[in-house]
Amino acid sequence: MPVHKKRAIDIWKEMKPSSLRRLALAVFLTFGAVGPITILMESSLRLVPWTFVIAQTASLGGFAASIALFARRRWWITTAIVLFWTFVITLNSGGLTLTIGEGGMRANLGTGVGIQDEPNTKRSLVFRPDQLDAIYTQRGILGSLSMLLIAVGYIMFIRVVRKEAGERARFETEVNIAQDIQHSLLPPSTFALSWVSGAGMTIPTSEVGGDFFDIIQLHDDQLVLAVADVTGHGVGAGILSAMAKSALHTEVVHNPSPTYILQNLNRTVYDLSKDQMFVTFAYLFIDRRSHQMYYATAGHPAVFLKRSTADAIESLRTANIGLGLKSEFPFSSGQASFQSGDRLLLYTDGVIEAMNKAGDQFGAQRLMTCLSGSEDSPLAICRDIQNSVKEFTGSDAFQDDITLLAGVFS
Repeated sequence: MPVHKKRAIDIWKEMKPSSLRRLALAVFLTFGAVGPITILMESSLRLVPWTFVIAQTASLGGFAASIALFARRRWWITTAIVLFWTFVITLNSGGLTLTIGEGGMRANLGTGVGIQDEPNTKRSLVFRPDQLDAIYTQRGILGSLSMLLIAVGYIMFIRVVRKEAGERARFETEVNIAQDIQHSLLPPSTFALSWVSGAGMTIPTSEVGGDFFDIIQLHDDQLVLAVADVTGHGVGAGILSAMAKSALHTEVVHNPSPTYILQNLNRTVYDLSKDQMFVTFAYLFIDRRSHQMYYATAGHPAVFLKRSTADAIESLRTANIGLGLKSEFPFSSGQASFQSGDRLLLYTDGVIEAMNKAGDQFGAQRLMTCLSGSEDSPLAICRDIQNSVKEFTGSDAFQDDITLLAGVFS
């Protein structure tokens, strides 16, 4: 999987709430220093009320911190923040007023409406020594306050960045480990026996997906096909799917019957999964000698069977709950015959629930049409379905993990 270099804005958008709050505090302190600095930049010497200094510092710091906290998702939030804090800063400065003079009308902050004095008029200001001492003392405090705010804000910002970088490094390590585990458990994407051939593919929406498919040849005349979908995405879902797949390989050797497999996998998933995590599962045990398929689904979409002698597509599904929802459940199974030329399709709900821009889902009917109209090659069936979903959604990126497993009997 290609590694895409993240931009700074992407890292900011993906920050956890705790990290985001620390970042907002660092931004508040750093940009709050602009308040005292703007007062020091005034050309006139005057003693500024401390309430104004505090309000100016809090307003400018709050402006920047609000953007860091709330402006990650919607443009209108950023606009509302800018308008609100602009109003606060303007109000704190004395309001926005107009001055009419020889040069025309001017907008001013903090001055009254009136007629400007003659432009060449010069007035001398006289200060007592104690007044000058108070002004210079205040300006020194403002300068020290500015430097202190910038220094503390910078230190906090560096700490936030370092902690975030460390957490991301650990996360990437976990992702790489989970990816390696998943890749090591993936079967070959195609298989071919004398009596059946097949192909499978899985397309995760994140670095580690929760879907998997499996192809297990028990004997020359017996084959197991399975597709599973773990709720959620990411490392936790990937690890649980790897554990479920390992358990499947262990159990299928002892007894490949669907009810036995689902009961034992259910106990394993129930013991290993966290709250509100479960696995939907579709399982087929195919026996060439009897020309029978024994199937079971656990909270999973139906398996499609397209017979060579009929236009209609059969849906193979059993009324079982997802694996891991209850410690014990009386799982049921079904049975269907097959013959040469029949087609099978196992898939996850990411296929039928893929949505276009209008909010319509791809749906089971479109999937059946793809199965009926595709070539006899299992790989061609999977690719046709993948391309159809992309064309329907108008995007190469899917909203949910997609897994397909097709089989054709010879």
